[in-house]
Formats: sequence, structure tokens, C-alpha cells
Amino acid sequence: MDSRYSKLNVAVYFSGNMGNLYQIQQWIKPFEALNQQEEIVIIVRNLEVYAWIQEYTEFQLAYTKTMTSLLKLYEDSEFKCILYVNNSCTNFQSLSNNTALHIHINHGESEKTSTFSNRAKSYDFVFIVAEAAYEKYMNNLIYIDKSKFVKIGRPQIDFIDAVKRPKTNKKIILYAPTWEGTHFSMNYTSLPNYGVDFVNKIIKQGDYYLIYRPHPNTGSRDPKTKAADQKIKRIVHQSQHAKVMAKEDINSVFSLTDLAIFDNSAVTVDFLNVEKPMLMTDYFYRQKGQATGKPKMIKACELINDANKDDILGLIKTALNHDPKAVPRKAMKRYFLGDYAQGESTQAFIGKIQELIIFRDQLINSA
Repeated sequence: MDSRYSKLNVAVYFSGNMGNLYQIQQWIKPFEALNQQEEIVIIVRNLEVYAWIQEYTEFQLAYTKTMTSLLKLYEDSEFKCILYVNNSCTNFQSLSNNTALHIHINHGESEKTSTFSNRAKSYDFVFIVAEAAYEKYMNNLIYIDKSKFVKIGRPQIDFIDAVKRPKTNKKIILYAPTWEGTHFSMNYTSLPNYGVDFVNKIIKQGDYYLIYRPHPNTGSRDPKTKAADQKIKRIVHQSQHAKVMAKEDINSVFSLTDLAIFDNSAVTVDFLNVEKPMLMTDYFYRQKGQATGKPKMIKACELINDANKDDILGLIKTALNHDPKAVPRKAMKRYFLGDYAQGESTQAFIGKIQELIIFRDQLINSA
């Protein structure tokens, strides 16, 4: 048995390239808290990702380029829980481990179809944030074991660092579009159709300061989305009233923001935590496979569509001055994020992992 990992109970499996790094980056601090009580190893399949985690964290690391090396690692170790932060197809290579409990912890609670697919059934347990995620699975999958879903809240919200505010006294508008997804029904990005116009109007209006925060995978599949992103960055770099903030933690950027413009993505859920007005683009007609129509998140924000997109400045002004969605947004915050005090979600995360370590041992010993 490999002595490096023989005493470790928990492994984090991450299969993704540098474009997917954000999926594990947001878990780094909760993992650090877990690591203080249950030492972990992060298993990666990409050498660049391995180098980044090695440079910026103190975690033990295992690089398994091939399935053979991955299986050898599992044969030489005795992990009791293996955690997954994404829906990579190569997760199924890791699921070949028959002596550990496999736990999907996800990288955000968006309402995209990828977050409630039948792939969830492959894991022994699925950690979710709150009631919204639970109902999403129940309403959209035709057969599911309810007991495998565990509410732990959103540990990332317990670890929000301060970031430097731009030098401005103006209201700060955040435009944080999502990427184009892997296929049409997963494409919610507003960039090709709305993005450049929104940015030009907000900057030229004069009363606002714009922060542009594109998704890390923006432009990776669609040339039109990539072109819009590049044009916006040129516009922003030429303006004294705008800034690209692509590397900062997104939750830290929220603290600077007076109003946010989003597409359908996980960041909309996290933004509920700061209780500020937001607008969301309406591309829900593209979504296939969702049984309940438009998601409940739209109760927390004004929708932007082809009928009102040209009045983006009017929508912003109304939301800032009157915030007509303030009351329903509070209800949506509880629905999507639960009711956790500072630190409680992280403790719930760690506590449940420790419970499952014991549970796994009980299963092995009774076999």
C-alpha cells in the first residue's frame, strides 16, 4: 500500500483542465477547513492543474494521467470518501472504486439542466445547498432516492475575502455573463446578442461604473461569444469607468456591486447572499428537459429579453431606485441558500463527511 495515502480517509477527485479550474478553486477554503480535521489528497488528471494546485495550496496531490494509474492509486490506498466537484465524464473512471463512498458536492447551484441530470444517481450521496436543489432533482428526474441528498448549505459563503474597490463614487454595475455551454440547450450566454450593447450603454451613461466578469470558459466553443467577449474587454480597457475583474473571487466582487446583470448560472444563487438588486437575461426557452418551466429564481430579479433589452438603463435605474424584487428576493434567498449562520455551513460539510467515514466503515465491517 502506498504509504503516502494509506492513512487518509478522504480524496477529492478533479478531472478538468485549466478552463475548469474555477470548479475546484471555490472549494479550496472549505477543503482547507476539512483538511484540518480529515487530511485529504486531491487527485487530478491534468498536469497544468496539478502544477497550479501545487503552487497555490498546501494539499497533498496525486497526478493520475491514465486510468491505469488512477486504479493503481486506489488499489494502494484505502479512501473512505471520494468527493467530486463537477460532472466530468471521467468521474466514472473514479467510480470504479468499490470500497469508498462517492459524494458529489458540485461547484454551484445553477438551474441549468446539467445540475439535475441522471448522473446524480451514480453517486452514493449528493450534497446540496438547500430546498431549491432538492426540489429541482425531485421535480425533474423520474426516479430518485430521496435519502441520498444531503443539505449542507454553501460553505464558500463562509470564506469571502475583501477586494479593493475601484476608485469611483459611482454606482457599480456588475455584468457577469455565463459561457455558451456544451450545446444549444445549455447556452444561456447573453454575450453575442446583448453584451456589447449593454456595456456601451452603461459606460456611456455616466452615472455608473462597470465591472465586467466573464465566465472562465467564455468563448471556448462559440466564435461569436468569443468575439463579443474580446470586444467588450477592448471597450472596458479603453474606459476610465469600467474594469475587468476576471481573477478575483466572484463572491468578493459581489461586495463591491450595487446591481448585477446575470445570465442563468450558479452565480445568481450566490448573489442572493448579499441581498442586492439583480437583472437576469431570459434564455430559458432554450432549456430542454426541465419539467417545471422557468425556474423560481426569476422571482428574485427582473428579466431582460428582446422586448425590453434596449431599455437596459431604465431597468437598472428602476432596480436601483425602487428594487421591486426586494421582498420576494429575501424568500428566494432562504429557498436557495438556506438559513445558516456564519460558519455553520462549513461545519455541516465537515461533520457530514466525518459521519460518512464512520458509515462507510460500518458498511465494510458488516459485509
